[in-house]
Amino acid sequence: MAVGSGIDPVQMDAYWSGDIGIPAPIDADVATYLLRADSDALIRAALWVVRGHFLSATYPALHMRAVRWLFARDRLARSELPGLLALMSRQGLGHDGEAIAQIAMDALEEGRLDEGEGLIVPMLWCLGASSLRLFVDFNNRDADGHLRLDLCGTQNDVAAQSLVLQDGLIATGYDGDLAAAIIVIGPGSEGVWRARIVDGPWEELRTLKV
Repeated sequence: MAVGSGIDPVQMDAYWSGDIGIPAPIDADVATYLLRADSDALIRAALWVVRGHFLSATYPALHMRAVRWLFARDRLARSELPGLLALMSRQGLGHDGEAIAQIAMDALEEGRLDEGEGLIVPMLWCLGASSLRLFVDFNNRDADGHLRLDLCGTQNDVAAQSLVLQDGLIATGYDGDLAAAIIVIGPGSEGVWRARIVDGPWEELRTLKV
């Protein structure tokens, strides 16, 4: 019903009216989230929905968005993507979404899982992706291996795009030659905003072509 900031009002109305039945574990997690703003509970519910393919047949586009959202937050392994995205129903997916579903299906049927994962990840990232771009130095990492976002170039991009850095912000990190899918995470022990690489880095030209 909700992925990131996107909410389907029709499904939400149907849920609250009781027209949509929700498995008890999901209902409990949603209630926990509403009572305590427990984000982990919401993610557990989303994982249950995605791994159970509750949306894949009737709302494949929403299913694909949920998979992307969870993968960006490191809640799904790359190896799970082909099985989750080999969708039989392609309704509302659009050209790029259909291509992802077809690659996933082919990868499963032909046993080319590693190749399939390698193709799916950059396409999934670019599917409806934010146009936000942040300058990064791929060699400038903290003790946890995360990219530091305290560079002058990064701050210039933040100001130019009127951004406020916040946990979960999805963007493309670039250094002029390479680009990577990144997600912003809060300051660590150094007090510096950071970014986790979701996938990449790739050559910048490849990212633009995907």
